[in-house]
Amino acid sequence: MKGILNHFRSRYNTFSLNCRYNSSLSSSSLQYFDLSHIHTIPSNLTPKFCITDFILFPDHFTLREQAFLTTRSLEKLKRVFGKRTIYQPSHFDHVIHNYRECQVTSWTNGDNEIEQEINDLLDNKVYNLFSKIKWLPIHILELAESIGGIKPHVDNIEYSGNIVVGICLISPTVMILRHINNPECKFSVLLEPGCLYVQRDTIRYNFTHEIPIDPELHKFKNNLIPKGHRISLMFRNVK
Repeated sequence: MKGILNHFRSRYNTFSLNCRYNSSLSSSSLQYFDLSHIHTIPSNLTPKFCITDFILFPDHFTLREQAFLTTRSLEKLKRVFGKRTIYQPSHFDHVIHNYRECQVTSWTNGDNEIEQEINDLLDNKVYNLFSKIKWLPIHILELAESIGGIKPHVDNIEYSGNIVVGICLISPTVMILRHINNPECKFSVLLEPGCLYVQRDTIRYNFTHEIPIDPELHKFKNNLIPKGHRISLMFRNVK
């Protein structure tokens, strides 16, 4: 395994993440990765990439923190879309299916205590992991149970910078990442509720990411993972 990781270390360096988190895949997170499809790829594959540009923090949020973020997110979505839960069948670019989404500039209608509590939590658990980063507004993405999903894509490189951070809530999700020039060069990550993940630099730009829409394809290491209702909070830095 060390040989695989070392093979893909590139000279594309980053100082965006505080140094204590700028390391190789840890033993605690390795169980959530399926790297079985990247060890036989052509040595001349370009653009090059560094597998450790995907960083996973399992169990980053406590159950209480997860419940708090889920409640706040659902209340925000309710204020935007109304009391009835109606999912959009397809995104304007046909990438996201059976979903709801919104941006967050404020979480409440003037409840300063709750606003401060969530801001303190996100400062402590997200923003403080990084140094001198300017962030775009938080993006809430909700996927419907069983039928929600995301087709392979690279996030708009004109809209945001080199870092994409996600908080996963409610149910486990399988994310598949594929090299833009060789889809068979891929790896999967099991994103459990309460985890935080980072896509940066070579993984952010040189790999598509997807969440299978077909429940039968929602597998991790050949094990079917039931597709539940899911919310993610997405953080992107300013370009």
